[in-house]
Amino acid sequence: MQRKFIQYYYLVFFAVAGFFFYKAVVLFPTQGASALKYRFPSIEGFLPISALVALKSYIFTGIFDPVHPAGLTILILIILGAFLFKRGFCSHICPIGTVSELLYNLRKKVIPGDLIIPAWLGYVLASIKYLLALFFIKVILIDMPYDAAWQFVQSPYNAVVDIKMLKFFLNPSALTVKVLFVLIVLSLIFSHFWCRFLCPYGAFMNIFAFFSPITIKRNNQSCISCKKCDKICPSNLKISTRKAVTSPECTLCQSCLKACPVKNTLLIGSKLANITLTPIQYSLLLLGFFIGGMIIAELTGHWHSRVLPELWQAYFPLVDKLSH
Repeated sequence: MQRKFIQYYYLVFFAVAGFFFYKAVVLFPTQGASALKYRFPSIEGFLPISALVALKSYIFTGIFDPVHPAGLTILILIILGAFLFKRGFCSHICPIGTVSELLYNLRKKVIPGDLIIPAWLGYVLASIKYLLALFFIKVILIDMPYDAAWQFVQSPYNAVVDIKMLKFFLNPSALTVKVLFVLIVLSLIFSHFWCRFLCPYGAFMNIFAFFSPITIKRNNQSCISCKKCDKICPSNLKISTRKAVTSPECTLCQSCLKACPVKNTLLIGSKLANITLTPIQYSLLLLGFFIGGMIIAELTGHWHSRVLPELWQAYFPLVDKLSH
């Protein structure tokens, strides 16, 4: 229940943030920099490529992104969060994951039943997101010179990339509409289709989640091999035959714990110590980590951009002409 509350809270939060960001863009031509009071820095979480370039620049220059600091902060928190809490961000906070889950559950209420993708095909499809993640890692983190990364951070395009993102979704091309339609249909048919097979962000997180000490542990002595945990797992992981779920694909959604009919057979624990967490403890720790990180960013000047008002004044009229 606590996970659902967190999911719905953030879904509403990002919807409200998106509405106010739209309001800021609409009002900016007449109200100027004062319209930016409607722009929540958290919308920079939807600028993953910009944040990845900023991370490259930060590593080599030591200069924290002054244009979209919240975007870089969120990326760093997601990386650290994946190491500490596995893929809990995906199952608790990510609005795309929440929408995908809602679509699938809605379909099941109308047309009951689960369509399971064979394991071999799942591996083939999952390779797509890993190839996408490797592409961005190679192009940005490996091949891009650090001075080019810093130039991008300061570029006019990056200054208004959030506005361009909004315009992309407000005025989608015919191809974009078709792609979104296909993704919605696939999300209705297959559990978490985007998250499992296409999301490069999730694949990037898996690199760090693989080393996370947090896992789902199974008590072999009390397990009755009902396989309810296997059937309900949205990532189609085989839980009933393992002492611990080591796959980074596990999002700690806790569905298996809820489905298990034998108390304390499945537990959230650590691979490094004899420590267990209740579902609510895990969810609150995860939530506290992200909220605490954002508060620290706010207090240290790594959340609100001080240069964005000036940059919007200069480049807002050129937003449709700027390209990367």
